[in-house]
Amino acid sequence: MVCAQVESVVESQVHWWVAAVIVLLGLLVYGFGDLKRFSLKRAWAVSSVCFAESIRRKVLWITPLAIMGVIIVSQLQKPIDEQDAIRQTIKFSLFATGMVVTITAIILACTNLPREIDNRVIYTVVTKPTTRLEIVLGKVLGFARVSAAILLIMGVFSYLYLHARAWSMRRDIIARLEAGAVDSASRPTLEYWAQAGLLNSRTIEQPDGLEVLAREPVAGETRKWFFGSDEGEMLVPFAISEQALVPPGAAGAPPGAAGLLVHVRVGFGSSRYVDQAQQEQQSQSELPAGIAAPTTASTAPDTASSGTSTPQSAQLAIQVLDQNLNSLIDPRQLNNGQAITLTDPSGQSAAMVHIPPELMGNLLKAPRLYVNLTGISSGVEYFVDTRSDANDPLSHPVCLIVPSVSPAIQPNIIAPMPIETPDGRIEPARPLLRARSGTYGQQLRGGPPDRSPVAIYRFRDAAPATAGVQGVAFELRVGIERSSDDDANAEPTRLQITVVDPHNPDLRSEPVLVYPENNRTAYFNLPAGHTTGGNFDVYIRNLTEHHYVGLLPASLSMISSVESFDWNLAKSLLILWMLSVLVVIISVFCSTFLSWPIAIVLTLVILLGHWGVMQLGDATAPGIGNLVATDLGFREASQAKVVSASVEAMARLLNALSKVLPDIGRFSAIEDIERGVTISAARLLSPLAVLGAFGLPMMVLSYVFLRNKEVAP
Repeated sequence: MVCAQVESVVESQVHWWVAAVIVLLGLLVYGFGDLKRFSLKRAWAVSSVCFAESIRRKVLWITPLAIMGVIIVSQLQKPIDEQDAIRQTIKFSLFATGMVVTITAIILACTNLPREIDNRVIYTVVTKPTTRLEIVLGKVLGFARVSAAILLIMGVFSYLYLHARAWSMRRDIIARLEAGAVDSASRPTLEYWAQAGLLNSRTIEQPDGLEVLAREPVAGETRKWFFGSDEGEMLVPFAISEQALVPPGAAGAPPGAAGLLVHVRVGFGSSRYVDQAQQEQQSQSELPAGIAAPTTASTAPDTASSGTSTPQSAQLAIQVLDQNLNSLIDPRQLNNGQAITLTDPSGQSAAMVHIPPELMGNLLKAPRLYVNLTGISSGVEYFVDTRSDANDPLSHPVCLIVPSVSPAIQPNIIAPMPIETPDGRIEPARPLLRARSGTYGQQLRGGPPDRSPVAIYRFRDAAPATAGVQGVAFELRVGIERSSDDDANAEPTRLQITVVDPHNPDLRSEPVLVYPENNRTAYFNLPAGHTTGGNFDVYIRNLTEHHYVGLLPASLSMISSVESFDWNLAKSLLILWMLSVLVVIISVFCSTFLSWPIAIVLTLVILLGHWGVMQLGDATAPGIGNLVATDLGFREASQAKVVSASVEAMARLLNALSKVLPDIGRFSAIEDIERGVTISAARLLSPLAVLGAFGLPMMVLSYVFLRNKEVAP
């Protein structure tokens, strides 16, 4: 066990080991003499020569062109609102800055050393006491100084231009608010922009989870309800080892030899919505493409008040999914292609689904899997009891059973995957209830507040929020789908949002009404007293019938603190400067043994190599060889084997190369500041780690190659 852990650590940190070996051998063994003679003053003198020569070549004149481009493009944009205009301007400014710095660094660094060798300028340098190590370091410092000068110019421009645009737009917003020329739906968002400004840098707290329930939880009850009619589903995670799948009593049997049983305990009851097939069909025909149809066209009184009897049976569809929520087993092969029939409304009796041994192959390869249950009966809502006995795995809503070879031997019962609770306890994961997925995420159906479904965002150990005068600020970005094409006369979507104590649902804040717009961020405030401690739930209801609000786990976030935008801009420019340093190092390395045109091409390949392999995605995953051979139509086993093996070898080679090439995705300088999110310390340390693990050893290799290169008679 210890050896396996050590091997895992070494494998995960192999790039650091390789970097350390290159640096130690290159400096302490091969270049120890030059290291002893190293003078920072001489290296700085070399960098000053490179910097002065670059300035004489008028490289800074490229910045006015970039500035003009940013101004023209930003003025021609068609933003949704003022915030979108500022975000697009930020993106244009930083993108132009990054392009100018990167291209300039590649051209200067790749052409400098070959040009000095051709015109014999370097002869004068190498015959002096200057060492090759000082030359390499001096050139890297010199071009890094040029990049810093360009970033300084573009940074000052971005600062002035963004503040000028934000001031003008904010003044217009305040004037519109004072004149009352703002509708009620947009007022909260515009008031937030008027107060906080359009240029902001905020730290946001994301929720720990999202669930969509058919009924709101009741204090003292442990039941959680989800929809039928293909609108609701339940996910239960499992982590299964091959050893756990060996049938009890058959130690020599292969894993999965006896198959697997899925033990399901789900109750059901009448839906609080009346299904009307004719109106449902009519509503479905009115929906535009990509929008799921509502299962009902009208609401009805609660079951208890209407006297509707509980149905005698209900059905669930079952799937087994991998960690990416892709099917591990064809649903048509599970349970003979039939749905699970539930006959006990109380959920006390269990239903069983057998997975035969011949279907266990993909399950053995999955480190984590999900059992997915979808309610398919109309007019029915399903529930699970989240109260379970830790000593009785069968008390969980879903568990897995490995049959034994003999009735006298107890089967192996597998509980859901253990997770750590907020209070530090380890317990099996509870079922995650979800709504049907639509264009924008899980669909929250609209309806009356006493019967409509509820979306629950759970915040745990959230940082204490900075409360304003009106409370704690939240932001919400959703998509809206309507069951009618008449958008012009459609009423606005209304959401009712409440903060609820997770331990006592009766303790809650007064509801706040929010009027979201499609794919636009809405800002609102919730009472600060109910978020104290960092553990709370946010309940969201859609009050507008025939509207579906699409929710994602990241749709809602809490603004916990705000810092200066100027400081955030400085951090973004620092990341771009670190990227330019990496580009300079790679360019100098390539120019030590190649002519400048080929050095430019190789520099681009090294920079984009890792990113390119990541974009291939599943095309480099194991098993791609068989897929390619099948798609190409090779029927002979020998030909298919050759093609499959060749493709697999190429995929392995690409994956191996991607691990040793730098990940420029870690130099993300635009995404956070564009969204108005504070650039964290981790964002700054990540590119610094790339410079240490890749840039430093490549600079040492540049010194080694230059020392072995004949550059003077």
